[in-house]
Amino acid sequence: MAVIPDHATWVRFPRFVGDAAMQLPVLRLLKEINVGPLVVWGPRLTVGLVEGTWFCEATLPDEGKPGPLVMARILRKYQAARSIHFTKSLRPALAAWLARVPERIGVDESLAGLFNTHSGPFWEAEGPFLLRYHAVLARRWPDLPAMPYADFDPGIAIPGPRTPYLCLMPGSTWPSKAWPLEHYRALLLRARAEGFAVAVLGSPDEAATCAAVAGPEGIDLCGRTTLKEAAAWMRGAAAVLGNDSGLSHLAAACGAPVLAIYGATDPGGSTPWGPHSRGLRNEGIPCAPCFKPDCFTQGHPCLAGIGPDQVWTELTRLISV
Repeated sequence: MAVIPDHATWVRFPRFVGDAAMQLPVLRLLKEINVGPLVVWGPRLTVGLVEGTWFCEATLPDEGKPGPLVMARILRKYQAARSIHFTKSLRPALAAWLARVPERIGVDESLAGLFNTHSGPFWEAEGPFLLRYHAVLARRWPDLPAMPYADFDPGIAIPGPRTPYLCLMPGSTWPSKAWPLEHYRALLLRARAEGFAVAVLGSPDEAATCAAVAGPEGIDLCGRTTLKEAAAWMRGAAAVLGNDSGLSHLAAACGAPVLAIYGATDPGGSTPWGPHSRGLRNEGIPCAPCFKPDCFTQGHPCLAGIGPDQVWTELTRLISV
C-alpha cells in the first residue's frame, strides 16, 4: 500500500460494485482538474479496484464497518483537505464535519447535506447519475469540464481466449432486474454458433445461475475472479451483456461495448456510463419501471418480452461500432 499523503482529497467509495464503478469517472475528472493527491477509502472489495492504479495516490480499506468517530479520527490524522462522498449515507459527511475537513462535498440524501459545504440532490435530480454527481462537483468548481468516461484499465493480464469473445453477466441483486436465464442461455448458444467464445461472470452466490447459462459451451468464471480480473475480461471483450447490475457499470467504466437490459428500473438515470454503452428496455409495459425487487405481473413481461434474437441484433450493432 502506498504511503497516505497529508492534505489530500479523500474520496469515499461505496460498498456496491456498480456505485463504486460510477466513482471512477469522478476520479478521472478530479485528476483532470488537478485537485492534488487523491486517497480512496471505503470497503475493501471496492477500494481494491483502484489500488495500484493511477486513479489515486493511495487507498485505505476499512477495517469492518467504521462509525463516524473512527472515520473522523482517520481524516483528522491525515489532515484531509477535502472529503468527497457520494455514498448517500450520513456517516462520511458527519465524519468529515467532526474532523473539521475544510471542504465537504456530497449529496443531500440521508441528511448528509446538513454537514456538507457543497451539496446537491441526487434522487430528486434528473438525468444520468454521473451528471448528477457532476452537478454537485460544479458547485465547488463552477468551470468544471464535462464528466469524462473512466476508461479504466485494471492493469493486469488475463488468460483470455485467442478468438473474439463476449462476456455475459446473468446475476442481479433483484429478481425483477434479471433477464430470464433461458434467454441468456439461448444468446450464449447463438454467440458460439457465430464463432465467439463466451465468458460468464458473476459473484460466488450467483454460481448456480452462471453455471446454467455457461453449460459446457461457455467459460464459467463465476466466483473465480477478483474485481480487477473481471474488469480485465470485460475490457478485452468484443461486447458485454448484463442486467442493470454492478458488473454492467464496471464494464462501461472499462470502455467495453455494453448492453444492459432493463425491467424494473429506468435506463434514463442508470444506463452504464461509457462511450459504447446503451440500455435496452421493453417499451409499452404499463407497470415498468416499478422499482420493486420482485415482479408481481404474470410472466414478467418487461424482461421476458425481450427475446434473444432482439438482444443479439443489438449486440452485433455494438460489436460493429
